[in-house]
Order: sequence, then C-alpha cells, then structure tokens
Amino acid sequence: MLEAGRVTYKQLILLIFISRLIVGLTYLPGITAPPANQDIWLVGIFHLPIELLLSIPIYLLWKRFPDQSIIQYSETLLGIGGKIIGVLYAWLFIQYSAITLTQLGFFMSTMILPDTPPLFIVASMVLVCAYGVLHGLKVLGRLSEIIAPIIIIAIITIFVLIAKDMDLKKLTPLLETGIFPIMQGGFIAAARSMEIIGLAMVFPCLNDQGKGKTVLIAGYTLPVIIFMLLEIVLISIFGGEAAKKATFPVFLMIRTISLEGFLERIESVHLAVWLLGIFIKVSFYYYLAVLSIGQLFDFKEYKPLILPVSAIIIPLCIIIAPNLAELRVFTGHKIFTWYVLFFSVVIPSLLLFTAILRKKGVPGK
Repeated sequence: MLEAGRVTYKQLILLIFISRLIVGLTYLPGITAPPANQDIWLVGIFHLPIELLLSIPIYLLWKRFPDQSIIQYSETLLGIGGKIIGVLYAWLFIQYSAITLTQLGFFMSTMILPDTPPLFIVASMVLVCAYGVLHGLKVLGRLSEIIAPIIIIAIITIFVLIAKDMDLKKLTPLLETGIFPIMQGGFIAAARSMEIIGLAMVFPCLNDQGKGKTVLIAGYTLPVIIFMLLEIVLISIFGGEAAKKATFPVFLMIRTISLEGFLERIESVHLAVWLLGIFIKVSFYYYLAVLSIGQLFDFKEYKPLILPVSAIIIPLCIIIAPNLAELRVFTGHKIFTWYVLFFSVVIPSLLLFTAILRKKGVPGK
C-alpha cells in the first residue's frame, strides 16, 4: 500500500468535521438553496439521514475491499475501465483543492486584503499545504485534533457574544412554503458532500476497521448541528432575505459583534481560526490527489508528486473561476450538487453492482 500512515477514528472524524464545516464559516452556500427562507435551519433534520443513505455504496464497497481505496478496487473490478475511473477521481481531488483555494483567494482579496491579487494568496497557501501533505495523513490527523477544538471554541464564543442581538421572531413563520422545499434542501446539502468521496480514499487507513460506522455518523452529525445553530443565529440577526443576499454572511455577522465598545473587531480572531481550517481542508484533498495519482501508476512514494500537482492546482484556480460570480454559479446547488453526486453515488453504485455480480471482494470467493 502506498500510504504507510494510519489515523485513529477520532482523527478521521475531526478531519471530516473540519473539511465539511470550514468553508461554511464564511460563504455558507446552503443559505441560498431551497427553501431559501427563514426555514433553512430545518434542512438539517433531513440532511443527516440522507447523507448516511448516500454513503451506503461507498461503505459497502469498503467492507468488500477493506484494504483498498476507490482507485484500487475500481481497477480490481473493471481493469482498464477502472483506471479511467481512477483518473476521474484524481482530477476531482485536484479540482476540489483548486475550488477551495479559489474560495480562499476571493474571500481574502474581497474582505481582508483588497490590494493583494488572489493568485498570490492561493500560491502562498499551496506552498504551506504542500508541506502538510509531505508529512502525510497521520500528521494531518494529529493537526485536526488540535485545530478542531479551537474551531469549536471559537464558534461557541461567537454564539455567546451575539446571543443578545438575536431576534427569534425572524425565524417565523415556520414551514412557510411547506415541508417539501425543506426535504429538497436536505437532499441538496447531503448530495454536495465531498467528504463521502474522501472517505472512499482513507477508510483503508483507519487503524480500527470496526469504527467505520462511528466515523460516518459522528463525522456527519457534528457539522450538521453546527450548521443548524449557525443558520438560526444568522437568520435571527439579519432575517432570511438579507442573509441570502450576502456573499459572506457569517463573516458579516461576526463583524457586527460589539460588547459595550469594549470588545470589537473580533473577526480577526475568526479569520485566524478559519485559515487554520482551510489549511487542513486543502491539505486533505491535495493529499488525496497525490495519493490517487500514486496509486493509479503504482508508485512506491507519493511525495515526488507533490510539487507537480501544485503546478496544476495553482493555474487551475484561475481557469475554473475567473471571478467570484462564476465561482458562485459553479459551486451553487444547481450545478455542484449533481456534479458531486455523480462521483459519490452514481459511480460507487455501479462499482458495487459490478462487485456483487462478479462476486468480487467477498471473503472466501
């Protein structure tokens, strides 16, 4: 196996938690998805069970091939066809790294460093992340154990400081457009989960293979709870319509925090915490990209691939979204949801069907 590093189930839960949550702490893309009103926080009720259902093909494939990633068992099942699938997943991880970096670049150049080109910000972060990838999954897992509690403490602090400004009347009327838009929102939130695909790569690195279900349930539940609380607070402050129109609603909300003129500009603390989380997220998918390519070509080491892959990621950040408006269109629920669903459910379901039909991966066969 190319990856020698192992992670504990707690480290993997925290990696998934950070990866799922962190971009939402500025952009909160789900706020514009159905029902797109004051009922958006109710989406979490359906989000979790649907995300678990969508993870079933990946989970069952892992049980059949516990020592192989999706790159490896695709080739086991389909031969050269599996290689082509592996190329698609390697591309997806490169592209998703570039998307996250682009989100970082546009946020920083819009809200924090208006005179700094996004490309400079992106290239700087890629170099930092390359160092993290060089040390492998085990180190990223350990860093998650340090950074995740910092993120949670920061979120709790924000909730406490802003509670006095909340107006819960803005959450009414409940179910204004009925239950179906909320169910649709739950499906969209779950289907956008790149973490399902990430787990298909790192499940074999779990040092306790009996904890797979725990990773799925805990790794998905924590972000859903925080998103629900975040949306309640956000709508209670701005109202549904104003929150939906803001490009960086959570960041703007944090900027409003003022404690009797004594505690202000707390967004700088939020920014520091957010950058730590972005580092973990980009490093995680950057690592999956080089690991995928290494497994595709049977390399003994993935480390020689780190710099060449960075040379693809950096220019890709410019190509995929020349401006913030185009980035929002691509990562919006009308396109990105179905794009991710193809990789997280459609391809794994076809692989699972093939494995069952050909009786591959079943112990004793």
